[in-house]
This record gives sequence, C-alpha cells and structure tokens, in this order.
Amino acid sequence: MAKINLERRAKIGRERRARTRAQIVEAGAMLFAKGSAKALTVDAVAEAAGVAKGTFYYHFQNIEELAAAVTVQLRRSFDDVLTPARTEMRDPIARLSVAFTQSLEKAILDTGWARLVIQTSETRKEFGRSVRDNIKAEVAEAIAQGRVTVQDPELAADILVGIWLQVTRGILERVAPPELSNQALEAALRAIGSARPKSRSP
Repeated sequence: MAKINLERRAKIGRERRARTRAQIVEAGAMLFAKGSAKALTVDAVAEAAGVAKGTFYYHFQNIEELAAAVTVQLRRSFDDVLTPARTEMRDPIARLSVAFTQSLEKAILDTGWARLVIQTSETRKEFGRSVRDNIKAEVAEAIAQGRVTVQDPELAADILVGIWLQVTRGILERVAPPELSNQALEAALRAIGSARPKSRSP
C-alpha cells in the first residue's frame, strides 16, 4: 500500500482553495465593473465563478467581504502597473507623470479594468483615499520644491484624480485617440501649475 504524503495532500488542498478563491474574486470584479456591489447577489457571483453557493460562503461571509477583496486586488493591480517604472525616480513630477500615463494606457488596453476602477472609485471610499493619498504625497514633495503653483496638496490631488477619472470615462465611451495619455497628462499638469520634466531619468 502506497504511503500517503499528508503534507503534499495539504499543500494540494491549499492550492486548490486559493485557486477557487481567486476565481470567485475575479468573477466578483467582473460583475462589480458592470454595476453596484449593492445590487449584486451571491447567486450571481457563484454562477459567474462556476462554483456552488456553499463554496462562495466557504471563502466569503457576504458580498461586502468579497467587495473588500476585489478592492485589495485592484489596489495591487495599480502597484503592479506603477511600481517598476517609478521605483528609481527621484523627481516627484516624473513619478506623477508615469503614474498618470501608465494607468491611462492600462485603461485603454483593458476596459474591464477601467470600468472596475470607475465603479470602485465611486463605491469604495477606502480605494479612493488610498489613490489620493499616494498622489497627495507626490504633490506635497513637488510643492516643497517649488514645482507646482497649486499650493494645496488636497486640491491638487482632487484635480489630478478628477481629470484621470473623467478621461477614463471617455475611454469607455469612445475610441481613444492617438497620444491620449500624453495629451491628458499635459492638461493635468497645467491644471496644477506644473510642466512635464524634460527627462525621466532617475
């Protein structure tokens, strides 16, 4: 009789549960992008994920808990897009520029992601705060360097986020014209009284 490897069996079980949870989160993200989390049901998520209703409740207590998991995943997706290119940049305006243009480029390429960002920004306040806090920190550094004429970091963050969200809504309504992200960036920087750095080198 073959010896049972309990450790291997436990590992397989953990991996299977992680895959199932990720499947449910992905289905939730897709459905949240289409409408409000308040209107979403466990039945709809379970059907979209291809799992039983009981499986949903094994991983999440309710839709609100699933929405929180989707928000965490969305925040990580922002980090995945922005962190590699920004890590070595010392210039706060260069970091803001990269964040603005690369996230717009992702919205153009992945409209499902763009819809989820718009929906989440309207319904999950903690997501909006997280994004704004990062932008506000960059703006505060730029203000300290005399690089921005809008002297209130809160106001400057509101302007940048507002422009980004509105441009993203436009991406969802029509075909994005060439150079959209660069043109939007120029407009956003002008709105806070700044200019794009001539070089993005560290």
